[in-house]
Amino acid sequence: MPEINMEAIYLGVVEMKGIDNIRPPEYALDKNSAEDLLLTENHIKIVHYPDCQQLIIWLPEYHGLYEDIAINDVHSGLNIYSQKISDVVGGSIQIIIDTLFIYPGEFVMTISKIDGLQHNVTFVKYQEGVMPEVPENAPDEPIDFDKPPIEYRDGFGNVLPNEDLMLREQIINKTINKITRRLEYISHGRDGEVVYTEGEKHIKFLMEMGAYDCVFYINIPSEAEWETTSTFPLSEREDIITFVAEQTQRDQASSCDFTISEKEIAYYKKK
Repeated sequence: MPEINMEAIYLGVVEMKGIDNIRPPEYALDKNSAEDLLLTENHIKIVHYPDCQQLIIWLPEYHGLYEDIAINDVHSGLNIYSQKISDVVGGSIQIIIDTLFIYPGEFVMTISKIDGLQHNVTFVKYQEGVMPEVPENAPDEPIDFDKPPIEYRDGFGNVLPNEDLMLREQIINKTINKITRRLEYISHGRDGEVVYTEGEKHIKFLMEMGAYDCVFYINIPSEAEWETTSTFPLSEREDIITFVAEQTQRDQASSCDFTISEKEIAYYKKK
């Protein structure tokens, strides 16, 4: 069993082999958001430079819905990397792991959510100078990325929608929107607004000064009112509200703790 040395440098190429999304028996998956919750190849990028390697992951959902991330040696079972998601995430959903410390071998990276869903990514780290084998049936000509996608038609010559491309575009757009989402604060004296922006969509939350121990609070739509008021699906409510609560604390109330109820996010002076 190899000894783990986080200071060691292994320059071999990293190649992803597969992704599995494992659900516990009791796991309930909303049909409308099933694909959005699963990790796919579109969420992972492996970058190689002469003296730098990075494994980049964009989580399908806000990092507050995840627990931890671990990398284990497939053959020995040795754990070589283990972190809380909150300790390694950058922004809302991006994780970057420097893979130079990973020695040659086969590994599985496990990302665990608080609801029991697990994303398992298997990958291989090669010896320095060894390159992955190219499948025999691989095309000799380079891929033309400017070439338009193949059009599929029905028996009447009508173009059929390419569901793979549509799904890929949806995932990419959603990922970009989550990375770039932001808050804006508008003050009107003793009240104001917290404006949540994600892509082209906005939500305005009323913010009011509190009384006694409460410094201020933010009004939020209940579950019953959410979709009508916010135009976002109910499945995203917890994620958005958690983001608003944590980002507002960082931006406006670092000396406060907060609580989230059905109708409001309340901020109290830390004791």
